[in-house]
Amino acid sequence: MTYNRNKSITHWTYKHEEYCLKNQIPRSSQLLWEWLLKTGKINTESEPDLKDFNNWIRKHRGKSYCRNTLKSAFNKLVECRVVNLVKQYTWNIVKIVTRPLEYLKPKRKLQKRNVFDTLGSSNPSKYDSRYSQQQHILITDNKLLFSQYGISFNDTETKVLDRPRNEVLLSIVCYQIRLETSEIRNPQGWIKRCLEGRYWDEPSMFNQIIAKYGNTPFIYELMPDTQ
Repeated sequence: MTYNRNKSITHWTYKHEEYCLKNQIPRSSQLLWEWLLKTGKINTESEPDLKDFNNWIRKHRGKSYCRNTLKSAFNKLVECRVVNLVKQYTWNIVKIVTRPLEYLKPKRKLQKRNVFDTLGSSNPSKYDSRYSQQQHILITDNKLLFSQYGISFNDTETKVLDRPRNEVLLSIVCYQIRLETSEIRNPQGWIKRCLEGRYWDEPSMFNQIIAKYGNTPFIYELMPDTQ
C-alpha cells in the first residue's frame, strides 16, 4: 500500500526532503522525523515511544515496521544529528532533542573580531546580548553532547562547556580511547584535564585518533582545520 503523507503535519517542508535526499536518509527514518516534528516538540527534551510511532505508521501505511527497522530508522536520525539522544530507557522509549533544520546546516566559520571594534559601537549592549545567547546555545549543546556519553556537567562548568564543539568531541574521543585500556573513575575530572592539557595533541593519542577516524568524514568534525 502506498503511504500518503498526512497533510496536517507541521514544520515539514521541501527543504527537509532535500536534506533527506542529500544525506541518504531512508524512508523509515524520514517518516519518523516527520512524526517527531508533528508532535511540535522541537529543540526541547521529549520522551517519545517508538511503538507510538509504529501505531501511527500502521494507521496510515497499512502495516507497521519490525523492531530492527524501527531501531535502524532512529539510529540514522541520531547519526545525521536530526535528533540528539539524551537517554535510552528501553529500545523503544528514549529521551531526545529534535533539532530544527537550521541546526543541521554546516556552520560557517565566523570572522574573528577585534575586541576594540566593539568599543565604538553605537549599541554594544545589543552585541553583548547576541553573544550571550550564542554562548548559552553552545553551553547547552555541549552539555547535551557530554550527557549522551554518560558524562554530566552543570551549566556553571563554563571552562568545560564554553568550548568549540570540535574540542568537546576530541575530549570524548580521547576519553573513549583511554577507556579501552584503563578504568576512569572520575569522568568529569578526566575530561577537564583532557581539555586543559589538550590530550589529543599528544603524539600517541593523536596517532590513535588518526588510526581510528582518519579515513572517515568524522575526522573533519574533530579537526575542521584539516579540510
